[in-house]
Amino acid sequence: MLTEPEEKTAEFVGMFRACFLAEPTPALWALRELKDADHLVGPVITHNFDVLAARAGLDECFMRRYDQAVPDVEWVDGAKALLVVGLHADRRRVQARARERGMKVVYLDPEGFWRDGAFLPYPLEGPQDGDLVCRATAAEALPALVNFLKQQTG
Repeated sequence: MLTEPEEKTAEFVGMFRACFLAEPTPALWALRELKDADHLVGPVITHNFDVLAARAGLDECFMRRYDQAVPDVEWVDGAKALLVVGLHADRRRVQARARERGMKVVYLDPEGFWRDGAFLPYPLEGPQDGDLVCRATAAEALPALVNFLKQQTG
């Protein structure tokens, strides 16, 4: 830092700069459409600090803290399911709390990711009997779900 302050400063703030410049993804806009159509209730439970869900007009509940405690989620009365999206971190505590409330847990996760043209498997860590698993990316599945629901109600 002392010998190359300009380069090091840019390096240190790069991740935060990327967060400020990022835009909500099509998957987040699809979640917003699901919320606007009353198919989604409650906040997006996230460990991301980019605030992209909020920029898409969604409430956020941050799941991770520096002390690694998972705060209680304020569940919305009438919620029927917990949708767990994406390359998964350990969300088992939140999932367990949803199951305790009698909610269905639905995974939206391709169970892997692409790197250098190769698909690397990354199996889900905590599905239980009775959970639903959709092996697709949020970018694929959420807009398709929005379109499907529009066709059903339109």
